[in-house]
Amino acid sequence: MDPRPKPSGVILPLATPLLPDGSIDRVTLSTLVEFELAAGIDAIFVNGSMGGFAFHTPNRQTTLIAAVVELVNQRVPVYAGVSDTSVTRVLANIDRLAGLPLRAVVALPPYFFRYSTADLEAFFLAIAAHSPYPLLLYDNPKQVANSLTVDCIATLAQHPNIHGIKHSGDDDSFWRSLLERQLPRHRFSLICGAELKMAHSLEAGFDGITGGFHNVVPHLAVSLMSAARQSDWPRAYSIQNQINSLYPSFVLHGGFRGLNEAMAQLRIGGTYTPEFLPISKSSEVIP
Repeated sequence: MDPRPKPSGVILPLATPLLPDGSIDRVTLSTLVEFELAAGIDAIFVNGSMGGFAFHTPNRQTTLIAAVVELVNQRVPVYAGVSDTSVTRVLANIDRLAGLPLRAVVALPPYFFRYSTADLEAFFLAIAAHSPYPLLLYDNPKQVANSLTVDCIATLAQHPNIHGIKHSGDDDSFWRSLLERQLPRHRFSLICGAELKMAHSLEAGFDGITGGFHNVVPHLAVSLMSAARQSDWPRAYSIQNQINSLYPSFVLHGGFRGLNEAMAQLRIGGTYTPEFLPISKSSEVIP
């Protein structure tokens, strides 16, 4: 039995500041990590969707993960994204992380080509069997065509090296069906990635939250999680309403462009726009 506590709390999906040549801006990365840790987050998820993993070379991904591990210095657990288009590529991503003190690796279903549920189960079981780290499933129905069914998640949850799922869908009926299944909840966590409904997910029975906007408002995410842990649902929903009122400014120019402007206003700075997107020159700012 794994002695470590199961994933829970605010697992912050860290953004990736970049230099003009596309390499990692380590100075700004250090400032960003300290800003998030000072807010009291429970863990960091690096090289995920908000980290722009799909834009980075494998070497840059590995460098980024190692840099964050060094900066965090075991103050909170670190989760590393290893998502890719095939089993072979995911296993290679994991192998490049050998020896790093990670809490778990996190993987989406394979993207681009479509697969059957049986194929997806085989995909994740192969990763779980190979990985020296626990595996967290990552289901993002809006971004990845291959979504996991409740039955598929329930089957995968039985594997001892699969420790939970980050689910970014916001379908209440899906959540209810998942929560009604006999999952090994003593070690298998449900982490909500639906940013506008996180208080609802926690009241329903989820174990934690993770949202890209939390890079900008980590204190609100931590306060929301604290209220949920105390079952103070009026306060939790009040904080959720604050987050929801601010969220449109974050996506004003798209998530990455909005992140640039938000970080500038927070005096953290940095460029978070992937190479294929021009940096917004708009005069519109975060209120």
